[in-house]
Amino acid sequence: MNKIIPILLTAALTAVLADVFIVDSFLWQGAITGKYFWFAAAMCIAVPLILSATFFSLRREKRVLRRADIWIFLLATYWVVNYCLLNGWPNMHWWLFLLTIPLYAVVRAACEDEITKRLLSAAFLLVILTEAVWGLLQLYGFTHSHHGLYKITGTLFNPGPYSGFVAAGVPLALGYALNKKARDTERWLGGITLIAALLILPAAMSRAAWLAALTGSIPVLWKYIPIGNRWKEYLQRRSVRIFAGIALSVIIIGGSAGMYFLKKDSADGRRLIWQVSANIVKKHPLFGAGFGTFPVAYGNAQADYFLKGKGTDEQTLVADCPDSAFNEYIQTAVETGLIGLALLVATLAACFGFRRAESEKNGRSPAADIRYSLLSLSIFALFSYPFGVLPLAVLFVFMAAMSASSSPRLSLALPGWLQVMGIFLCLGITAYGAYNILSRYSAYRLWSSSQVFYQTEAYNEAVKNYRTLYAALKHERQFLFEYGQSLSKTEQYEESNRIFGEFLHYGCDPMIFNCMGNNFKAMKKYTEAEAAYMKASQIVPNRHYPLYLLMKLYVETDQTERAEAMAETLLAKPVKVPSTAIREMRDEAKKIIGKTEDKEIKN
Repeated sequence: MNKIIPILLTAALTAVLADVFIVDSFLWQGAITGKYFWFAAAMCIAVPLILSATFFSLRREKRVLRRADIWIFLLATYWVVNYCLLNGWPNMHWWLFLLTIPLYAVVRAACEDEITKRLLSAAFLLVILTEAVWGLLQLYGFTHSHHGLYKITGTLFNPGPYSGFVAAGVPLALGYALNKKARDTERWLGGITLIAALLILPAAMSRAAWLAALTGSIPVLWKYIPIGNRWKEYLQRRSVRIFAGIALSVIIIGGSAGMYFLKKDSADGRRLIWQVSANIVKKHPLFGAGFGTFPVAYGNAQADYFLKGKGTDEQTLVADCPDSAFNEYIQTAVETGLIGLALLVATLAACFGFRRAESEKNGRSPAADIRYSLLSLSIFALFSYPFGVLPLAVLFVFMAAMSASSSPRLSLALPGWLQVMGIFLCLGITAYGAYNILSRYSAYRLWSSSQVFYQTEAYNEAVKNYRTLYAALKHERQFLFEYGQSLSKTEQYEESNRIFGEFLHYGCDPMIFNCMGNNFKAMKKYTEAEAAYMKASQIVPNRHYPLYLLMKLYVETDQTERAEAMAETLLAKPVKVPSTAIREMRDEAKKIIGKTEDKEIKN
């Protein structure tokens, strides 16, 4: 391959990987949505450029299938079919997912050339180094974060995903620093990136990222740190291995316990999420609830869980309505069933598995250590939601494709016509996904400027603007919430509930049921209002507001006994986080009980 071509391919792919840096202040949540549009635009350039360049410049014997490619194809196909059959509600995350399919194809094609793979690995480290330095600048006050509650977010919106992004680079950086066959510039790049990452990760306070970085680094250290023959013989003794296993288990258990008590409430909350998720898997074991349906499936399952009296008092306090399972493997099982989970695990195993000869051949290049970074991100996925954050999902696809390029080759040779068909399929998916994303840029920008009407309670103007944006943004839950609330405030209750009903295709927030209940009450549909408030109270049982609304409903409909009973329930409910609003609700409940007692005394 011409030396210029690897540079061009690396530049195109680095532009895709650089989506992590994009923050567009003109858009709604520009630290998140700005990355969507950059990614789609970069893919429009990278896919046709790389596919054409590799097709015409790579020798035919290098355009081969590898074992991991088959598993990736099966996994992607299953997810697409599952989504179309069990979900079917197109949204931004769906279009972004579709773009990751041609992304895998172009990274895989480019990495068949060792020069390109080596350049791309160096570019990967430069991106990690930039993010780590960005976090350090935020830590010491030289620049601001993108979340009001956290000091360190890098160019992301939350320290959790940011930490996972940086942690994924630690094993590769360590491999660069320790690999004596790497160039001096590569070793310096690895060493500097490693130092920057180790400086920022403790400050970011992500337990999952610490564990991920450590797990991915252990095989790198084992690979590069020399062990003499005497030590090798010693380590092969059965008693030594048993002792080492016990010691390692104690360290892991002790470390896990320490991390658990560091943020106990958070850990307990995740345990509840995983427990309720397991019930969903039992209900839909093979095919799951549908790809992309976790928020809806979980909200309904948690309401059922507490309604049946299975929840403890501790679980009631930590319950919430999450958008993810904080474990990608559990979420995969919930959404796509045990079949989807098995395909995901098999895909990762295929990406990790090298033939010995292939491993030794690639061991000369530090780029071969990318699979240990993939291991780190896979461990991080046990405790977080990297597939739901675009830069981490892109990072995952990059590392999977680069690792797959070293997996065993298949003897099956693809005919030329099938290769051409694959190229056109990738181009078609890219065009479809990019069009649906890029065509909405102006809508996101106008939404950001129109929010001033919603925030200043100029609801008539908000309705006018949101009505024009509805067709483009009807997949965004926050938009549907603001639009529905604006319609409610302008007394368009039926239309408001229709919009809130569309929200329920994408999420199961109890506040939506509260708002729908308010609309029903305004239309004097008291039975429907009561059902909506009850649903809200069941989804997240530690919330006081749904009970308060029920109490007010019973007062307004002259159901005195039920109002008093609800007031007593409200007062008996433990307070998770004290606030002025809760104090006011409790004071009103006391007044209702007091009025009832006064009536009894007079009688």
